[in-house]
Amino acid sequence: MTGVQTCALPIYNKYKQGFFHPQNPMKYIGDPTNIKFRSSWEYAFCTFLDMNDKIIKWSCEQPVITYSDLRGKVHRYYIDFFYQICPNGDPNNLKNVIAEIKPSSELVPPQKPVNESGKKLESYEYAVRTHIKNKLKWDAAVDYAKKHNMEFVIITEKTLKEKGLLPR
Repeated sequence: MTGVQTCALPIYNKYKQGFFHPQNPMKYIGDPTNIKFRSSWEYAFCTFLDMNDKIIKWSCEQPVITYSDLRGKVHRYYIDFFYQICPNGDPNNLKNVIAEIKPSSELVPPQKPVNESGKKLESYEYAVRTHIKNKLKWDAAVDYAKKHNMEFVIITEKTLKEKGLLPR
């Protein structure tokens, strides 16, 4: 595929994309030769899921969750990750989690710029639309998780750094 980079080592520029090659392909739900990552943060999390002994199985962009925008139009939301974890080593205590990787800046509403130049207002408007869209998607993910006995988590760069998956 043109423009897609295959990576064997983590790349910490969040805009890198490519195919992840797991060392434990039997843990992956789906085709382990077609695991796409869309940022270095997703790559780091794929590595964590693949190499962590507590992760039983995992997948990318599954499940697909539907949500409605403010006009009522239905959209499909491809959640970043699903994983099943055995947190305390007890196979009878498995936990199913759906996870989204997002910058921490997108978790809070954007601040209106003090200097209201055209470019700054345009950026602010885009950030507001993104925040609303994310909130709608995350509300749908919470509902989906509750209905399917799962947990929904949002993982930020701060979490990835705390876990040692990204450089500080």
